[in-house]
Amino acid sequence: MPLPTSAAAPYFDGNAKELFTFFNIVDELSAKAGIADKASIKFAVRCADPNEAELWRDIPEYDSNEFEDFANAVLQFYPG
Repeated sequence: MPLPTSAAAPYFDGNAKELFTFFNIVDELSAKAGIADKASIKFAVRCADPNEAELWRDIPEYDSNEFEDFANAVLQFYPG
């Protein structure tokens, strides 16, 4: 699993068209590394633009143990 600050880490810059792909990459990396969903959520937030990350930390699913629930909740903020 790459460090969130490394060039190999996925990064979400706020472009809604890239969000689904971003979550898929995070999910694949987490699965390959054997990372639990809770850690995957934290990793995704750390790999997002700070403004986006702030929004994501405020949703109830941020504290869940289900990455899919978190990703689906975040996707609701980005119609299209």
